[in-house]
Amino acid sequence: LVCLGSLSKPLQGDYIGAKSNNKILSIISKHEEKEVLFADTIVKINRKCKLQERILLLTERSLYNIDPVTCKAKRRIGLLDISCVKMSGLQDNFFVICVPTEYDYLFVSSKKIEICLQLRRQYQYVHSGQVLPIEFKNTLEYKVESGVYRDVKFTSEDGGVSTQVFDKRDEEVVIFGKVPKPIYDVIISTSDVTEITLKL
Repeated sequence: LVCLGSLSKPLQGDYIGAKSNNKILSIISKHEEKEVLFADTIVKINRKCKLQERILLLTERSLYNIDPVTCKAKRRIGLLDISCVKMSGLQDNFFVICVPTEYDYLFVSSKKIEICLQLRRQYQYVHSGQVLPIEFKNTLEYKVESGVYRDVKFTSEDGGVSTQVFDKRDEEVVIFGKVPKPIYDVIISTSDVTEITLKL
C-alpha cells in the first residue's frame, strides 16, 4: 500500500534545475512568486488520451504545467483552487489533481508520493492549516472537461498493476501496461490500443 508518511530518500524537490532556469523563473515572477518547491518532467494524459511530457512545477502559491520544449506555461493552478489529490493504493505511478472550478489532471510520475507530500505541505501553509485531502481508491473519477468524466481503474495482477481508463459510458478508452515497479523512463508505443511501455 502507498504510505505518504514515509520516503526512503530525502525530498530533493528540484530535479531539473528549475531554480537556475531563467525562463522558468520569469514565468513564476509574473505572478510574484519566487520559490521552486518541486520541479520535474512527468507525463500528462490529455483529454484525447495522448501522452504528453510536461514539467510539473510547484511554487509557494501555484502549480504549473509547463511545456519542456518551449518552456512556456500551459496552465497555472492556484493551490487554493485544488480540492484534493486522488491515487490508488497499489504500486502504480498515476495520480489525479482535482480542480472543481475547471478540469482535472491525470499525471504519471515515479515521484508521485513526493509530489503529494510537497503539495500537501504547501497547501496547508497557504490554507491556514487546512489539510489537502488525499483519496485512495482503486477506481478514480476525474473531470476531463466540463460535463465529461472518466474512470481510472487499477487492478492488481501477477507481476504488476493493470491500469485502464474508461469514459463514463463504460467504453474503454485506453489501456496502460502493467507496472511492475515505479516508472523511470516512459516510452510511447502504439498497437491496437495506446500503451505505456516501460524501460526500467
